[in-house]
Amino acid sequence: MNYYNILNFKKEPFSNSPEPEFLFQFPQHTSCLQKLELAVRLRRGINVVIGDIGTGKTTLCRKLIQNFFSTEADSTEIETHLLLDPSFNSAVEFLQTVALMLGIKDLNNCESEWHLKERIKDYLFDKGVDEKRIVVLIIDEGQKIPENCLEILREFLNYETNNFKLLQIIIFAQKEFQTILKKRANLFDRVNLLYHLRPLNFKQMRAMINYRLSVASDYENEPSLFSFGGLVAVYLATGGYPRKVVLLCHQVILTMIIRGDEKAGWFLVRSCVTGMATPLFRRLKWVLGSVFIFIAVGLSIGAIMLQRQDAGAHKQLPATPALPVVSEVKQAVPTSAVPNSSIVQEEKNQNIKMPEHIGNLTMTKRRTLWWTLHNIYGVVNPEIIKAVITANPHIKNRNIIAEGDKIDLPSIPADIKPINEGDIIIAVESGKDLEIVYNIFRGNPDQRNMPPLAFFSFWNKKEGINFAIVIDKCFKNIRAAQETVGKLPPVIAVKTKILSQWDADTVFFNRRELQH
Repeated sequence: MNYYNILNFKKEPFSNSPEPEFLFQFPQHTSCLQKLELAVRLRRGINVVIGDIGTGKTTLCRKLIQNFFSTEADSTEIETHLLLDPSFNSAVEFLQTVALMLGIKDLNNCESEWHLKERIKDYLFDKGVDEKRIVVLIIDEGQKIPENCLEILREFLNYETNNFKLLQIIIFAQKEFQTILKKRANLFDRVNLLYHLRPLNFKQMRAMINYRLSVASDYENEPSLFSFGGLVAVYLATGGYPRKVVLLCHQVILTMIIRGDEKAGWFLVRSCVTGMATPLFRRLKWVLGSVFIFIAVGLSIGAIMLQRQDAGAHKQLPATPALPVVSEVKQAVPTSAVPNSSIVQEEKNQNIKMPEHIGNLTMTKRRTLWWTLHNIYGVVNPEIIKAVITANPHIKNRNIIAEGDKIDLPSIPADIKPINEGDIIIAVESGKDLEIVYNIFRGNPDQRNMPPLAFFSFWNKKEGINFAIVIDKCFKNIRAAQETVGKLPPVIAVKTKILSQWDADTVFFNRRELQH
């Protein structure tokens, strides 16, 4: 499932591939890139970048190569070769690989180590002196380099003129490589630049997440997907390591889609955390869990005491009959109870014309146009945006909607049916006023104890336009629907209705297909 299309992204914002365009250059990344480029252009020899797992070494490596090809002059002057896995069985195998990467032809498998070195040296003199080109060997996963190959790299540094080294070597490695280097003083002393990549702080991590969302966004002003609490949870769980941040954010967005949430808060992020949690996050989780348990126990004791007091005060009162859990309906949405049955019959006999607008909404403080359209119509595409802007000429900038603005929502029939014939759905709220039902959908505090919900709007000739908040699932029989209703919070269950037997002329406005 291309979740980034569902959230109106033109591409995946949290891909685990080292894509250079997603590299948000923090001060340490910018400094590292600048120092590496300067060292290469000055032909200083060997440079090493040390970083823990997931600190962005590979992405930085790809960005460096991209920078060397950013202009035609650089691509002509600089020749780069990338070695991804330097774990070789022998020095000869390493030399053969380097020779092939450089483009040295007519290699003989019987050539000795000395012969291979001479051929590489001749190539480097031809390129560096005669053609005045800079040859760069970039090695990723440098901690895998065997000791005999490290000695060959040291010998490569001896290929030089009076002014510069003929081969520029850049090694990206994990932190244990520094210990390996220090054991080889004759190589360590020749390192021009030893740069350490650190995990991100909270401010940098938040900037990275927002940058990735903006790069991937297909909308001019994409709403933030993470609350402040959600960002704190991400940071505590990942320790600021970019790779862990990307993996966790990917899982968070998938969970948001499954649940139908618009914002990732602390609890949603926490539910996505698995083995990547840092010790601090695990300790904090236990502390918060203990606090919640104590609070819950205290509230339970208080509730028991109140129940006992109520029982003593109302012993003589008759028991109140239980409210029905399910109300089965035989049309799309039940009409309100009307005292005069002749009026009901008269309305049923009329063919109500579909209005040009399904209703209007008043924008609240934290309500954005993008998410509002996404909830109402299921998707946000150029056709819908154009229709909404046309219906609201007072909107001068769709990215700046003021609190209190009224937004008219045009009737844009969906090109699909979100439910199939015979499907049964459960409505926890319904009505004919868009603003009333939508405000309940967006502001119901009991949703945290609910299964995923969807905003459902439709029209037919007999009933006109109707709105409902439904459980995001279609049921095949009444029993399965009743079992689901029985699991809902009691305050919600008493108002629940089961909707079935849809009219053939029913027009749906939400393009989101309910789950089956």
